[in-house]
Amino acid sequence: MEQIKYIPGDLVFVYVGVEKYIPGDLVSVYVDVEKYIVKVIGIKTENEVLLYQIKFPNGEIQYTDKNNIVPIPLTPEILEKNGWRELKSKRYTWWKTRLGGFYYFIKPNQDYPSIWELCRGNTRYRFKKIKYVHQLQHFIFSLELNPDMNL
Repeated sequence: MEQIKYIPGDLVFVYVGVEKYIPGDLVSVYVDVEKYIVKVIGIKTENEVLLYQIKFPNGEIQYTDKNNIVPIPLTPEILEKNGWRELKSKRYTWWKTRLGGFYYFIKPNQDYPSIWELCRGNTRYRFKKIKYVHQLQHFIFSLELNPDMNL
């Protein structure tokens, strides 16, 4: 069986093909692809294939496999929308928040800016690398806190 990458509550992108008819053309169908932010709400296995149950913003619920899911990259804008405050030092720009009674700091890796380094407390010793929103949600969930995020 496949390894579970996403858990209920995770926010991810899905791309959905939408049929659009070209006016005046009776035969052709134009397929447009739209990107949605969806929430994983369940997991099931069908014929040894792992399927994720996802909920669209309009409330519609569907099943999809891992090939149709794309993780959402973590960005400063997402951090700020979720209560992380920007701090600038001489060498780095950090984002700081308080979770479960402790302060946590996060900053982009100097060599790989798409990878974030998560630290706890004033030591700012990196203990976790994070690249996507769902990975930060998993960390917050591990603290037994509400991992819901605003995008």
